[in-house]
Amino acid sequence: MLEPVLLGFKVLFLLLLYLFIFRVIRSAGRDLKAGAEPAAMPAAPVAGAVRAPVAPVVAPSLPVRGERRPIPADSAEADVGNTSEFDYLKSKIKPRLVVQRSKVLPDGKVFRLKGGATIGRSPRSDIVLEDDYVSSTHVRVFARRQFLYLEDLGSTNGTFVDGRRVDGEVQIKPGQEIVIGDTIFRYEE
Repeated sequence: MLEPVLLGFKVLFLLLLYLFIFRVIRSAGRDLKAGAEPAAMPAAPVAGAVRAPVAPVVAPSLPVRGERRPIPADSAEADVGNTSEFDYLKSKIKPRLVVQRSKVLPDGKVFRLKGGATIGRSPRSDIVLEDDYVSSTHVRVFARRQFLYLEDLGSTNGTFVDGRRVDGEVQIKPGQEIVIGDTIFRYEE
């Protein structure tokens, strides 16, 4: 009587183990398809070394539709994205993400969301977070009708809005805290 029950538990355990391994491999495959760069340790600053100034990247004056514009690292406020679906909202509100706490971005930095944005570790993201807990393309913010939504793109460590893990898409509202890796943003309009 006890042997069939134990055999059932063994089979169940193996199924759960294979499911876990499958999900880990699938998540790693998504990161690789999204253009994840190999993890590299940043060079440690040498004591007494002087950092050379970084020249800001100049974007073309007339952007090509769908073209991504890099965000200057030294700007206090940066515009992100540009879509026609968002034109109505632009005339009424000025949605933005404000950095509350971060190890990789200065506190108080403002990212204006013009039509949405992608956030991740990849240099191709609109908002780049050089954080080991952030996936290459971690999350996207987009407009649907007159509302802004946030969608976790299958990140390994997840995205949290007001302490709740995002599963799929969620509408974001002014005052909500968005946690991505070690960075906390506040959504404002």
